[in-house]
Amino acid sequence: MIDLSSFFERQFQLWPEVALRFKALDDVEIKEVGGYKVQFNPARAVSTAAKVDSASIAARPCFLCSANRPDCQIALPWEDMEILINPFPIFPGHLTIAAKNHVQQSLLGRTEQMRRLSKELPGYTIFYNGAKCGASAPDHMHFQAVPSQYMRIPQRFYTYRLAPAEFCAEEIDPMINAVCTGGEITIIPRVKHRPDCYGDLLISPAAIDLSGTLISVRRDDFQRLNAENVDAILREVTFSQPPVYVGLITESPVITREADGSTSIDGIIIGKDFHWERRQTQRFAGEILQHDNQIINRIGVEDYLCSVISSEMSATSALELLKAHAVISRSWLLSQMRATRHLADKGSPCNESVIQGDEISQWFDSDDHAGFDVCSDDHCQRYQGITRISSSNAFVAVSATRGLVLSSHDGLICDARFSKCCGGVLEQFQTCWQPSAHSYLVARADNASALSFPDLTDEDNARAWIMSRPEAFCADAAPDTLRQVLNDFDFSTTPDFYRWTIRYDRRRLSDLIYKRSGIDFGLIHDLQPLSRGTSGRIFRLKIVGEKCSMIVGKELMIRRWLSESHLYSSAFVVDRDGDDFVLHGAGWGHGVGMCQIGAAMMAEQGYDFRQILSHYYPTSKLLKYY
Repeated sequence: MIDLSSFFERQFQLWPEVALRFKALDDVEIKEVGGYKVQFNPARAVSTAAKVDSASIAARPCFLCSANRPDCQIALPWEDMEILINPFPIFPGHLTIAAKNHVQQSLLGRTEQMRRLSKELPGYTIFYNGAKCGASAPDHMHFQAVPSQYMRIPQRFYTYRLAPAEFCAEEIDPMINAVCTGGEITIIPRVKHRPDCYGDLLISPAAIDLSGTLISVRRDDFQRLNAENVDAILREVTFSQPPVYVGLITESPVITREADGSTSIDGIIIGKDFHWERRQTQRFAGEILQHDNQIINRIGVEDYLCSVISSEMSATSALELLKAHAVISRSWLLSQMRATRHLADKGSPCNESVIQGDEISQWFDSDDHAGFDVCSDDHCQRYQGITRISSSNAFVAVSATRGLVLSSHDGLICDARFSKCCGGVLEQFQTCWQPSAHSYLVARADNASALSFPDLTDEDNARAWIMSRPEAFCADAAPDTLRQVLNDFDFSTTPDFYRWTIRYDRRRLSDLIYKRSGIDFGLIHDLQPLSRGTSGRIFRLKIVGEKCSMIVGKELMIRRWLSESHLYSSAFVVDRDGDDFVLHGAGWGHGVGMCQIGAAMMAEQGYDFRQILSHYYPTSKLLKYY
């Protein structure tokens, strides 16, 4: 443990001016505003009013480098850093821990060091101010520390806990504050450095300000600060919800900044590689970032969700359906976000191919995108900015469920999948993606009985099921209900997603499979289902051709090979009519988790969002995450 008592005593003897500043803390003025403290501390103007632009930094000597410190300032060596008394203290015991070398302020690679330091200084809280949100020396790596009694992070904005060795997002490192007590690190993401009122009110929030005590350096400001403007300042510079980085799918984009602060982008691609692919102009709130050729929209999760539930469906859908969709979209997003959000273990690789002899099995999941969390298209969740938000219902649904997620039995946020239409029975997760079961993504009938359905892994049972029209929530959706759930480009594809038929003549099917697979089967002789999942979806299909035969899986690969874009689902049976192949199918999509059309019918029949979620995600629990 580091002995600080003799260190402070010796430093005060050598530097009386600083000793007086620490003594003055006994009489510092503090007032309470709305459960928050405001401290009047004019000596801190050196930090609050510091110029941190690159030109100003380059023009001044670095006050943390040993060569530029006062001769009377002493240091305690610790690892590759030095412990110093902060000469402009906010609280008794205020320390600065600076790197011995002049290196950029960055937490990257130093989280374990931050933990070690907190254990070397028991009773202290270590904190870090990002280069763009509070560090008055953004050019020199340093921590600070004060006794833990002075640091209490209020529940007014979003924070997240940082697990060991889990910090790796270079692009957001300058925009965080971090607080570490007893080895536990809490991250406070920042949306901006200083509030718009900076200048009129000389307030520059950093880690201490966000941990319960706002520092004011001018008496007039101290007197003017009240509960209302303090709350506004803190909300302006922090996220009141988790930030998400959305990669926009574009082609030759044209970006226009609108008068209302939003951004219009012409050249947004929706339905990429699907038969409804098209180009649109869309408007976006939040911040638009550009990195190389990628355009990224940084926005709060709740604002993102208002668009998602309006884009995945229609914002005029039944309110209980929109609430259910807000919860599952929030859950899916938070479970997928990268390690920088530290919310769930993503497990196996997202995309994987297994090739053995004459069999290829491949599945596709939501990639760990480079440089952003999720993309804006069907590959992740449909997100069309503020373009699709046409009803206040979307805001009501998101607001009513704010911070609610589905939690699994082991406490992780559920990977809450959903599809358009299950076809009558839900599919299991492992049939479509990596071979790891989830207790909340299981086989269930899409009706009130839920547990009563035939074994659709059996070929005869699957044929009888698909060729009939069993009772299900998603079986008899009226056109008006479908129009609430589906956007125009969805509704235009077919009037019935529960049961459908597609016919291919032999030559067309042979050419299509060659085009989509790159494998020359010659004329196709047969399509033979080998393995089906619990919903009747095929996940191993043998294609028999005159030149070769091959087994393909999983369900999405089958759908890709048998369509110009994607077959509605892999729950189909094959008949021959002369030289034609006739596919009779059930459902649209993978069938795992919530069936959107079925959920719409449940809402129409009076089920509330909790009942809808319980039906489609058994064993899950609602959890208030923030």
